Amino acid sequence: MTHLMRLRTVAEAGSMRRAAGILSVTQPALTRSIAQLESHFGKHLLVRHSRGVVLTGFGERVVSSVQRLQRHWELEERSLEDDKSVLSGTLRVRAGPLWRAVILPAVVAELHRHHPDLVVEIQNNGSGLNDTLIDLVEGRCDVVFGGVQVVEENNQRLMVRNYTTIVDRVVAREDHPIFGGLQKGENLDASALLNYPWLVYTADPVYELQTIHACVERLGSAPRIRASCESLIATIAMLQKGDYLCILPDRAVANTMNPRIVPVPVELGRRTIVTGAVFRGEMVDWPPLSGLLRICEKHIGSEGDFAPSPPM
Repeated sequence: MTHLMRLRTVAEAGSMRRAAGILSVTQPALTRSIAQLESHFGKHLLVRHSRGVVLTGFGERVVSSVQRLQRHWELEERSLEDDKSVLSGTLRVRAGPLWRAVILPAVVAELHRHHPDLVVEIQNNGSGLNDTLIDLVEGRCDVVFGGVQVVEENNQRLMVRNYTTIVDRVVAREDHPIFGGLQKGENLDASALLNYPWLVYTADPVYELQTIHACVERLGSAPRIRASCESLIATIAMLQKGDYLCILPDRAVANTMNPRIVPVPVELGRRTIVTGAVFRGEMVDWPPLSGLLRICEKHIGSEGDFAPSPPM
């Protein structure tokens, strides 16, 4: 394990000399560690060049495993130190904007009622879910919440727990003029969508594509996009204050108030997304994670299918 940890430091430093300084060992000692690993595996781990070293393809696989094993050991070490009746340590969560803004706040609050010493770190998915899944496999995070369609079925290290299906809908505030004259249960003439300004939620590029393509395909004309916003909370606030139309996940607006944000009764660009949790298989029995997953299942089950209330 010492040799493996040294290899990881060499990979991060990009140089044997810099890695030796970080580890406070001599460069010959570090070179011997790498040589012993290469002898053990029977394969080269590093390629040396004028500016330092880089990992071989096999070396990248080894370092990926080291990252994962180190995180698992950190958790095991914490469990050995802790009183069994008290859960502590750090649970690292990555999540999409819907989960961060709408679902996880209540879930994490309930988790802390049971385990007040646990530290929960919630971060966004960064540059994309694929990169986040690499971080998950390598132990830089413990669970990812969001769309699960992109998870490779042949990735044996990852487990997927589907919670629900979310539908993207055209939404507006409940007293928006677009509802004027509509009777309960009546569908809107889709051409009316072109009479109002649109707000595009940009946390996911697919929403701008949906907004434009759905209108062009259905109505033959692009909508009047007058604002864009990356924040889900700010997007909802703008919808409450202005005469905007927007495409959002139904769950994102299900509990909005004063005024409510409700679906517009029109068939336009309804994308469905299977959403849930992805985590490493060896983590399934780790109490903080298993507790979080149980609370998620309970919370989402209590919310039904997440469908928002229809306009009155």
